[in-house]
Amino acid sequence: MTYTLPEIDDAWFERAPLVVPAPVELDAAPDRVWAALGSDEMWSWAPIIDQVTWITPRPHAAGAVRRLRLLKLNTIEELFYRWDEGRRATFRVVAQSRPMLEGLAEDFLLEPLDGGARTRLTWTMAVGLRGVPAPPKALVPALVKANAAAIGGIRTIL
Repeated sequence: MTYTLPEIDDAWFERAPLVVPAPVELDAAPDRVWAALGSDEMWSWAPIIDQVTWITPRPHAAGAVRRLRLLKLNTIEELFYRWDEGRRATFRVVAQSRPMLEGLAEDFLLEPLDGGARTRLTWTMAVGLRGVPAPPKALVPALVKANAAAIGGIRTIL
């Protein structure tokens, strides 16, 4: 069975129960980081994600769809509603195999550093879990640190 999520947009990043921006600085040029973000290997280092499949063919653009399976428990379908080649991509989850999420959107922003030799990648996750209240604000710094460590795993495929 598939559970459809309500349509959300950038406003979700302001009103979601939990918003976690996680910046990391990478010793790779923005074009290499961008290629990694759109690759089949994205999230291959993260044990929580055990399957990633792009549904739409390359080259990716706004409207691209990707499917991920989380912990062999919930499969989500992501629709990229922003795809600014080499700079920024944003998606929202449009469907899930189990009714666990109220809403989920993620934004990936690349900023060149050191004249383009390095990159600041900011991954912002905005999520609402069904039946789970927002965590206390005091936990957000720990979540930022954990998400920065998670997205920092991209170094393994750069």
